[in-house]
Amino acid sequence: MLNNAEKLLHQGTPEQALPLLAEYCECHAGDARAWFLLGVCQHQTGKLEAALHTFECTISIEPRHLHARSAKAAVLSDLGQHREALHVYRKALHLAAPDQQPQLLVNMGVVMEQLGDERDALERYDQALGRHPGFTGALLNRGVLLIKLGRLEDGLANNRKLAELYPDWEHAQYNLGEALLALGKWEEALAAYERAMAVNPAAAKPHFARGLALSMLRRFDEAQHAFDTAKSLDPAAVEQCLHNAAWLPDGEIHEIAPKAIYLLKGTQRLDDCDWAGREEFVASFEYLIESSLGQVDEITERALAYRSLSLPISAATRLALAKSIASHIIETVEVERRPKFIHKIRHGGKLRIGYISPDFRFHPVGRLTRRLYGLHDRDRFEVFGYALSPEDGSDIRRDISQGCDIFRELGTMTDAAAATVIHADGIDILVDLSGYATNTRTGILACQPAPVQISYNGFPGSMGAPFIKYFITDKTCSPPGQEDQFAEKLVYLPGSCMIYNNREEVATHPVSRTESGLPERGFVFCCFNNSYKIEPIIFNIWMRVLKRTPNSVLWLPGKNEEMIKNLRREAELRGVPGSRLVFASFVPRVEEHLARYRLADLFLDTLHFNAITTAADALWAGLPVLSCPGSTFVSRWASSMLNAVGLDEMVAESLEHYEERACYFALHYEEIVRLKEKLAKNRLTMPLFDIERHVRNLETAYHTMWQRQADGQMPESFRVPG
Repeated sequence: MLNNAEKLLHQGTPEQALPLLAEYCECHAGDARAWFLLGVCQHQTGKLEAALHTFECTISIEPRHLHARSAKAAVLSDLGQHREALHVYRKALHLAAPDQQPQLLVNMGVVMEQLGDERDALERYDQALGRHPGFTGALLNRGVLLIKLGRLEDGLANNRKLAELYPDWEHAQYNLGEALLALGKWEEALAAYERAMAVNPAAAKPHFARGLALSMLRRFDEAQHAFDTAKSLDPAAVEQCLHNAAWLPDGEIHEIAPKAIYLLKGTQRLDDCDWAGREEFVASFEYLIESSLGQVDEITERALAYRSLSLPISAATRLALAKSIASHIIETVEVERRPKFIHKIRHGGKLRIGYISPDFRFHPVGRLTRRLYGLHDRDRFEVFGYALSPEDGSDIRRDISQGCDIFRELGTMTDAAAATVIHADGIDILVDLSGYATNTRTGILACQPAPVQISYNGFPGSMGAPFIKYFITDKTCSPPGQEDQFAEKLVYLPGSCMIYNNREEVATHPVSRTESGLPERGFVFCCFNNSYKIEPIIFNIWMRVLKRTPNSVLWLPGKNEEMIKNLRREAELRGVPGSRLVFASFVPRVEEHLARYRLADLFLDTLHFNAITTAADALWAGLPVLSCPGSTFVSRWASSMLNAVGLDEMVAESLEHYEERACYFALHYEEIVRLKEKLAKNRLTMPLFDIERHVRNLETAYHTMWQRQADGQMPESFRVPG
């Protein structure tokens, strides 16, 4: 019976072996081998609790049964009890012979990765290789982890060794391709994936990865064929590739489209301030968008709308891209049979305002708007919040949900179901706070659950969507002549359209420059903008400023080692020692992050994509900001904030003026002192941080929009008095 059961198990039919082994163990209670095989069957058939008990029985019979201990740890890991699994592996490692230790160390590394202890996991893989230099599992996992950690050259060296040791193993060649792809070595990556395909033509992942490499080589037709082949072989594997695609920006892509992948990856390189071929890429971005319009392979990847904001492309191309994305979303919801809503116009009573966002959490949008909802006039408005992300346990989520009359979580619903809930709530004006930013659910708005839908705060550009009627702006962000950059009608708030939580705390305990890696003496320029906003034209100016102002440094966020390495190299190329760039580490507590701004002397804004939350944070903390407005909404937002806080003199007239002002302030420190004193006085008296006034202005805008709707008038741009 035992032999038959073992044979069935080896044949891949554990469900048939299971009753035979259970019967055998009842009759042979002291047979550790039988109990172990029973546990394996239970594990393979998903009976995890039973398997755990069975492996414990095996160990009680034979305490040095290493396979049972390892299997018990695997079951604990599957049950989510990772720390308990580690404890079992450690005990097994203590009992194991030297030749058994490498696999146990690799298993421990896997569990540590599941716990997020990536450094410890890497150490376990290194220990396994110390005992067995060519151990496949350690080399395989170590290579994947090194790429994940951004140690790309180390990952490449690891994966080359794996491929040299096992040239006929598809996983070795595939992982080599992954390292080459991450390093931008497209031709070499393509060759590695094709070697993996030659070993196993039926494996979907190498075909999919080949499509990525071909996309980057702009061999778009071949890339599409590779993607189609991968999907035909294993659709689930392709979905998994997309889900785990750290190689793709934000790990988020809605369509497997070669041109969109090429553009997304190109913008990701800019995230790391890798500017090699930047001008060619920007030209390609504009050309590919324009040439695809109306074609079968029209580019509709919504992440590109946000990415385009930091690129110097024409406003017409940017709007055309947004319209293309919106049209695709509308087509998608039509195919999915969106509900047909009839909107009843209510006359009198409170206006029902719905706010929808994935960012009612610890996120800039959540931080900025956390008081907005509770400040509405309850005699005139009912406020509904629609969360598209799960509860994160933050105070921000609590304040937003408590500030709404009704707060609903719609994240697990389909677009149509979520839209049905919003329509049933009788929402008059639905305010979208995310646009085409990350984790958006624009399909909900495409179902048009509310008669008036507007874009506000979360996406600094046009959505190009006929289902969005208004865009909230101000006269500085959108001066006369820029209306054609928007598909929406423009609503101009007085002062600034920026909203900020004026109860944001700034830590009061002393923070020294030395603790932050800054020189105690000298002038500190600061720019805590996201790295993708930094571009050569503004970086050139910053480096000239550093050369003209002795004993000054530039303080930047240290996003990752690749970004730091690239910017230091770019500084050296411009004749500035890389040591004059200081990189800040991440500080999770907002109040402590805000306090750091007080260590700096002047915030230098970026050009095409201004500082937004970072500029507001700097001003709130008392740090003056210098900006130079461009010709788009997102390149004028910092200027809007400066005007609204009474620092008009910090809005440069040109890039030449920007450079001269930066040098002047660094060489005339008394002017910085004057500016900081002025900002401290204006902060609580000027409109920028007067959120109560801002909410009243929004309410006036909502009533005007609604009155036009109730009167049967078409949407029109208008100014809110104030």
